[in-house]
Amino acid sequence: MPSLSAFAERDVYTRRVTRETDQRGLASVRDRADRGLCWAVGALVADADDRILFVYEDDTWKLPGGGVEAGESREGALQREVAEETGVEIAVEDLAAVTEVTVTTADAERSETFFFGTYRGTPETTALADDPGLADEGIERVAWRDAVPENCLDRDLLRRLR
Repeated sequence: MPSLSAFAERDVYTRRVTRETDQRGLASVRDRADRGLCWAVGALVADADDRILFVYEDDTWKLPGGGVEAGESREGALQREVAEETGVEIAVEDLAAVTEVTVTTADAERSETFFFGTYRGTPETTALADDPGLADEGIERVAWRDAVPENCLDRDLLRRLR
């Protein structure tokens, strides 16, 4: 497992968060960890008009991104995820933040930890997908937004990174 302090030494913003999930969500994180997959990534992409790229899922705006798969670099996973979810091709820039995420069930008896890297990205294309995400994802829509929405996952982090 990586160390947050190693990223902080490289001037990358670091933090720890705990999020509650259901048994299915916890099992998913545990399954990935059992396969040695402990990273997920998100892209803070701003276009020429300084609008931010977001996906809308589960009544929440989020940065596009997802899990890093076996054999993928974090940057490669980020480019794949953003294209799959939004239709936008990006160039990956710097690693802006690393979050150590602990997911736990409501009873707090079980938990699992993974790392989430937030990268800055530049769009190489800006047209949005008509049918965002993959068939098994719940992404309802994608949008270029002028500001960080109120109902945004990690709103404080994104405002800090802007």
